[in-house]
Amino acid sequence: MWARRCAVAVVSVALLGAVSACGGGSAAHAPASPAAQVTESASPVVYTSKAFAVPLTVTVPASLGARPAQDTRTFLTWDTSESDKVRFLLPVAVYPPGKDDPVKPPGSYQDYLALLRGLADYHAKWRDKADTTVDGHPATLMTATTDWPLDGTLGCPEADGDAHDDCYGLQPEYALRVAVIDIGERTPLVSWTTVNTDRQQDTSAAFTRYEAMLRSLRFSDTP
Repeated sequence: MWARRCAVAVVSVALLGAVSACGGGSAAHAPASPAAQVTESASPVVYTSKAFAVPLTVTVPASLGARPAQDTRTFLTWDTSESDKVRFLLPVAVYPPGKDDPVKPPGSYQDYLALLRGLADYHAKWRDKADTTVDGHPATLMTATTDWPLDGTLGCPEADGDAHDDCYGLQPEYALRVAVIDIGERTPLVSWTTVNTDRQQDTSAAFTRYEAMLRSLRFSDTP
């Protein structure tokens, strides 16, 4: 599953006016062919989560499809191809770099951010950081790449997930725009979109689309 090949990307400062991660300059990749570009030919759809533990409503571009691939208590995702995805994850576990066993993720927004930033010691590169808000909640946006597979380092939707097959982390062939959102006294919400840099996809189009989704996101009162 794509879980093992996750590479994160999220929003520009202009996007939210303030946020993420999946630093520095923009990715220097040649534009994709017209067929590989993110284009919209139909109207977006407003989607309200069904099972996700943090109820939310988000406007979904037509290119991603009206319905998500999964809407569970900890994972909400749209997958249209191996390299065209938008994820929302409440991590139940994370895999520290180089470890075979998962651990409980940090319980606070700042501690989870520190965990991600610490991946820089293991070949991760964070660029284009922006502090912002998502529906009034503090959030951080970053672009992530890596020279080395970091399976499971973003997190797992299940406590016993396999780092390679069931969990999500940075991978060399992807750039991610990542958003980390502070949702209060619970595991932070991490979200991202992906661009396959091996296929020279256009990062700007994918990131712009993702940023628009974040701007539209609204949280409902949680039970």
